[in-house]
Amino acid sequence: MNTYKLLKQGVQRLSDGACIPSTDDNVDWREYQRWLALGNTPQPADPDPVFVPQPTLEDVIATLPAAQKAALNALVAAKAVK
Repeated sequence: MNTYKLLKQGVQRLSDGACIPSTDDNVDWREYQRWLALGNTPQPADPDPVFVPQPTLEDVIATLPAAQKAALNALVAAKAVK
């Protein structure tokens, strides 16, 4: 027997990974509806990804110890000369 997972639009049949749109003219969707009618429950949809802001280069540089900042500035200055 197949198992399913909810998607934003439709479901995914887990046996073969097929994504099934929620349209009544789709044979697989009707099969899924029969599966539900038998009392089965699909797996929940994956949660939306959480945006985690990344620090800027300036933020990272601001956390460096003074000696590392000086070395980084010297490297940047040497590159600018070439």
